[in-house]
Amino acid sequence: MSSLDPVAAAPVGVFAYVRRDGTPNAVPVTPFVVGGNVVVTSTLAYVAKAAAVRRDPRVALLAGGVHLATTATVTVDPTPAWFNTHIRADEINKFPPTRQFLQIPFHECLFPWYSARVIIELAPADPVPVVGADRATVTSLDPSGRPRITPVTGDVDPGAERIRLEGTADGPAMVLVHEESDDMAELRQLSLLGTVRDGHLTVTARHGTLVPRPATARTQVATVRSMARQARTNRPLIAGWPRARVS
Repeated sequence: MSSLDPVAAAPVGVFAYVRRDGTPNAVPVTPFVVGGNVVVTSTLAYVAKAAAVRRDPRVALLAGGVHLATTATVTVDPTPAWFNTHIRADEINKFPPTRQFLQIPFHECLFPWYSARVIIELAPADPVPVVGADRATVTSLDPSGRPRITPVTGDVDPGAERIRLEGTADGPAMVLVHEESDDMAELRQLSLLGTVRDGHLTVTARHGTLVPRPATARTQVATVRSMARQARTNRPLIAGWPRARVS
């Protein structure tokens, strides 16, 4: 049994990194273990977190009830090779909507940005058991400036201007609440950014929503088109990034 088994089994985790302005950020991710190392990936449509990690490699991951605080490296494979070799089956199991893309005839020609991946590989670190779920978390910075993710106990009021966060050190912080439908077809997240003082987060910005939105065929097509446009926009950015080794 490996200490990374909880991460390998987790369908969703929370990944944290440091923004350009030095504040923490966190996003829901699908975690994988490849070759004994923890990785998270992005399609070419979503590369912001990888770009941030290239600027500042300090990261954290909370998944499967364990917390990893470490550094990470970024590589990219603009072809489906790395995806197909290392995580294809695991992603279908953890994120069923992937199967829909892969079942479309000529999907690698129609959606080349989906199986192409940006890979964030975490350096080995001892997993630390954490009590509490990751549905609602607060990400702050430890004294060394490394992100730290902590489950939030109790409910989070999405409209609150102040949120009580026991045990969180003073400074910039972010509360992330994420929800997924059982089939992972609907993903919702809410980010509350601000500053902690005396155990309370004063919210200065909020992004996202937890309100369910109906998924119609029209909205799904619009989403895919938007992702394809964003992937094309991102290609010049990732052109000079190190290439991933497939084997």
